[in-house]
Amino acid sequence: MTDGANKIPVTILTGFLGAGKTTLLNRILRDVRSNNTAVIINEFGETGIDGKFVEETTEEIIEINNGCICCNVRGDLIRILKDMLVRAHKEGTELKRVIIETTGLANPAPVIQTFLMDDVMRYWFELDSVCTVVDALHTDRQLDAHAVAREQIAFADKIIVNKQDLVSQEELKMLETRIKGMNPEAEIFFTENSKVPLFKLLDVFSFSLDQKLQIRPDMLEHHHHHHDDIQAIVLKDERQIDPERLDRWFSYLVQIKGESLFRYKGILHVRGQSRRVLFQGVHMLFASTADREWKRGENKQNELVFIGRDLDEAELESGFAYCLGEIDDFLTSA
Repeated sequence: MTDGANKIPVTILTGFLGAGKTTLLNRILRDVRSNNTAVIINEFGETGIDGKFVEETTEEIIEINNGCICCNVRGDLIRILKDMLVRAHKEGTELKRVIIETTGLANPAPVIQTFLMDDVMRYWFELDSVCTVVDALHTDRQLDAHAVAREQIAFADKIIVNKQDLVSQEELKMLETRIKGMNPEAEIFFTENSKVPLFKLLDVFSFSLDQKLQIRPDMLEHHHHHHDDIQAIVLKDERQIDPERLDRWFSYLVQIKGESLFRYKGILHVRGQSRRVLFQGVHMLFASTADREWKRGENKQNELVFIGRDLDEAELESGFAYCLGEIDDFLTSA
């Protein structure tokens, strides 16, 4: 254990929905040599889909669901970290690093506050870096529409502009100028698939409270950001999905409903497939991939999460029912 002079580094991964945080987290976990790393994933909604997208490792992964860290579960964050310290002491092991991936709807300031204002947290932990991942294609629109997207950039000391291959060099330059106007001190990386040299992100201790207080003098005050206009709709079922019907439904969602869908992702049990199928999308961009084989005895369940504004839950349930063979046409039933 640490004696307070050699504090445990904490890396905070933040960024709007679908930017590539989990991809970056997986890269970090593949590279981190020590197994004594705790990962805390915060999900918006009642199901922990993100934890299932994180590759299986020997690190400890804990999920906090149904709320953002800045609100009702911040106390859970402190409790979890204290429990980790106690358990490591009892087991005679050493907790060497903590990585927190916040929900895409979280303002990172209260997470940062946790490590600055709580006496126990401040004694044992030190903020290493606050890394914000942004989506090069959608960030301009997100910055215009969502205050939390602007907060995520303002409080970062490392900004990863991901999916650079989806925009032109001119658009990238304009985005860089806008980001620097909001946070001139942060180091900016331009990436595809969140490929960043990890020595630039870990053990750098680049977070500077003084700089952040210059940007936001009220940072250490209490903040609440609620998202009453944003919904998280979860659909689950153990029956196999018809792949042709699934293609038709997703084509409709992407083309007709894409603007209102901030983020959608999940795990599918597709007929004729021996592997899990992972899908994820942001607005009109969508991709699916065959994942690992289903394990023996594993519950082969479809789990879909849609996060967006003005979502029609009955319509989504109708489309899901169509894919499961319950109804003949989701459009006439929505």
